[in-house]
Amino acid sequence: MKKIAFILFIILGVISNSEASTRSDVKIIEASEDIRYLSQKIAKEYLYLYYNPNKINLRDKITNNMKKLKKSIEEISINTQNNQSKNILNFLTYSNEEIQILLNQKVSQDKSILMLDYSETFVEAANSIQFLHQYKFSNEEKMLMYLKELEYLLERVNKYYIASILNLNKISNKQHMNNALRKVEDIFKAIKEYPYPKETKEERSKIVNYWKNNKKFLNISKDLSVPNLLLLFSKNFEDSIKKLELYHKQNQ
Repeated sequence: MKKIAFILFIILGVISNSEASTRSDVKIIEASEDIRYLSQKIAKEYLYLYYNPNKINLRDKITNNMKKLKKSIEEISINTQNNQSKNILNFLTYSNEEIQILLNQKVSQDKSILMLDYSETFVEAANSIQFLHQYKFSNEEKMLMYLKELEYLLERVNKYYIASILNLNKISNKQHMNNALRKVEDIFKAIKEYPYPKETKEERSKIVNYWKNNKKFLNISKDLSVPNLLLLFSKNFEDSIKKLELYHKQNQ
């Protein structure tokens, strides 16, 4: 009997540790998604600031998003015991500090190119951390990750759009933007196939329509640049995505 009790104790301990590990992995993956998203958003806002140097409010937005980025890095640091993840975090912390220095200087073309490079570094680092903390997603978590990916890709598309207007590595940026656009279309297939209830279907329809209009703006840009209009439009797009995210969080 004592032997059986001991075995049960071991099994329960393993299950408990596994559940704790999964909860930590969830937080780490969510934080790494935020890092990917914020890195694109910060770079995009910096490029918009280079395009519109008189828009002082953009500096405030960048500062606020830098704080969020730092918080996401700290969230991973608290929840990971993985040495490789910790090494990556040390690099991200260093990069974060370097970006802060850039933000205290005058905006320029060279610094804009550097911001693009930093944004790619953060994406690669976040992807590596996610790989180290993989676990099997539930259906709702999978949909939530699709929507997080959609937010990230929207910022990525707009980042490369404004970079192209500014003639920063125009050919390379166009390729990156087209790759992101293809990934967005794949995500929309999954979103369209999900059996949302009636009231949530209306929000999904908004997102689909937003994306159709977003693509129109991007096509217009071949002949006429509309970065400020696209910036405003993207805000409405993201608000609708957040509402779908909330639905999946509540149904986990």
